[in-house]
Amino acid sequence: MRIALTGVAGRLGQETAAALGARGHEVIGVDIRPSPAPGRRQLHADLADLGQAYGALAGVDAVIHLAAIPSPVGRPPEVVFSTNVLATFNVFQAAATLGIRRVVYASSVSALGFPFQQQWSEPLYLPIDEEHPLLPQDSYGLSKAVGEEIAAAYTRRGAGSAASLRFSTILAEEDLERFRARVMSDPGSHARLLWSYVDLRDAAGACALAVEAGFDGHQPLYVTADDTTADLPTDELVARYFPRVPCRPGERPARWSLLDIGRAATVIGYRPRG
Repeated sequence: MRIALTGVAGRLGQETAAALGARGHEVIGVDIRPSPAPGRRQLHADLADLGQAYGALAGVDAVIHLAAIPSPVGRPPEVVFSTNVLATFNVFQAAATLGIRRVVYASSVSALGFPFQQQWSEPLYLPIDEEHPLLPQDSYGLSKAVGEEIAAAYTRRGAGSAASLRFSTILAEEDLERFRARVMSDPGSHARLLWSYVDLRDAAGACALAVEAGFDGHQPLYVTADDTTADLPTDELVARYFPRVPCRPGERPARWSLLDIGRAATVIGYRPRG
């Protein structure tokens, strides 16, 4: 399959390009920055320009859209929101017009609203699945929620099928233990992140699975690890930091994830490494 990969210069973009190449796909990298990987084909394009989006995506079979401002920190909120939403709209608009029938969109757990919330709020229930409403307060989470609506509109118009992969904090293997040490020094400061994370290799693998899987319509999917960044049992974390939030019944391991990845397992065959 010939796949356009936007945001190829980023860490997830590089890992995804390698995963796709290992599976026999031809990768056309698209980014406004040069990719650090030598010898990889890349088109320099600003996806906020619809004409450049058309040019970058012409002739491909599928798109994985990773390009985005990755957080609301360090930029004015209107820049984060407008950049992310316009680029996403242009990618889906170009895909629809060019007859590209599969788009994988990098959404985020931030679309739920908790990671960058400005006023404390809590989940309606745990573990959170795709039926839980998106309640963003900040520019980044809102941009990701709107991006999912753009993906849904693309499928409603009959243009093709799309997956919105809701990634949590993406960590390379060598970063995980240092990150866990910071969490355990102050578990409460990470409650807004739901103590969730995903291994960089699993995130890249999920992109490859989502571009290949057979499904229809728009599929929002949580892509996280099945445990947490904390060494404490999850029941203890919930009792301490979310005592009023009801938990759905079910058998779970000690360090169960507050985000339910069952739908990703069913729809695209996602299994995080343990």
